[in-house]
Amino acid sequence: MEGRKTDTNIRHLADSTQWHLIDWKYKKFGDDPRSLRFALSTDGMNPFGQMSSSHSVSPVLLSIYNLPPWLCNKRKYMMMSILISGPHQPGIDIDVYLRPLVDDLKTLWSHGFDSYDGYKREPCIVRGLLFCTITDLPGGRSVSGQCKGENECAHCLDDTETIWLNNSKKWVHVRHWHFLPKSHAYRNMKRQFDGTREMENAPRNFDGEHEYDQVKDLPVAHGKKGKTTLGKHKQKKERST
Repeated sequence: MEGRKTDTNIRHLADSTQWHLIDWKYKKFGDDPRSLRFALSTDGMNPFGQMSSSHSVSPVLLSIYNLPPWLCNKRKYMMMSILISGPHQPGIDIDVYLRPLVDDLKTLWSHGFDSYDGYKREPCIVRGLLFCTITDLPGGRSVSGQCKGENECAHCLDDTETIWLNNSKKWVHVRHWHFLPKSHAYRNMKRQFDGTREMENAPRNFDGEHEYDQVKDLPVAHGKKGKTTLGKHKQKKERST
């Protein structure tokens, strides 16, 4: 982004390490101010409130982060690329609806599209990428193809610590105090927690590259049929679209 302040403060996603990494790794893309960076956001809702509980609407929005902070999330600069409507939320089958959008984003990244620069008054090629996604935890699992259950933490994966509550029929994440420093007093408090001392280290924090390594060989099977699972813990049903 042009004309912005450069200091240690984060005023915009352009100040993030991810933005700078893309500029460094794909220099031609980063040097062109017309290169677009999108954020995808989706969530399900009941448009009829309490009048009907048998209907769901899931809009899929794209925001452009090349704009100044006060314009990024203005309604007129957001695009509703998909509107999924039906009796139930799409869940993991949202990949069926996202497929055309994914194809367009892949074309936008690899080839771009012909446009016209009104400022420079010349033809140009505009490219773009999906910079980030904005969802709640259930929405994030659906978009990424991750299964529900005991290993559903998007960061801990196999190292997720959970227990099953029979009365409420839910998985509960436990042992949060193993994120504390080794010398922290809470690690030795048995009575206040589950009767044991916490001696384990914090779970591994998988980055995007390691997560992709775990799912890169899974086939993409749209819809409910043909879903595959990854390993004995069944963390992923498929590779994310």
